[in-house]
Amino acid sequence: MDDLDADHTPRYIRLARLLREWIEDGTYPPGSLLPSAARLAEAHTVSRATARHALGVLVKTGHARHVESKPHQVIWRLAEHTGKPR
Repeated sequence: MDDLDADHTPRYIRLARLLREWIEDGTYPPGSLLPSAARLAEAHTVSRATARHALGVLVKTGHARHVESKPHQVIWRLAEHTGKPR
């Protein structure tokens, strides 16, 4: 998580930004499933609570949706945010 330690912004915000960048650049395309909070926590050296909070930010910003007991799913589409055809 060295790339997330560059400033004093809360870690959940930094992780959410990183995930959002990956969604917007197509690393996680629409319909794909995001890693679980446990996997994110392990990969980025944060607590599971921090990872869950970051995933919650993506839901609030319209980048992902979450149904209880299911993984978070990407719903953000580039075309809807740029005016470009899909």
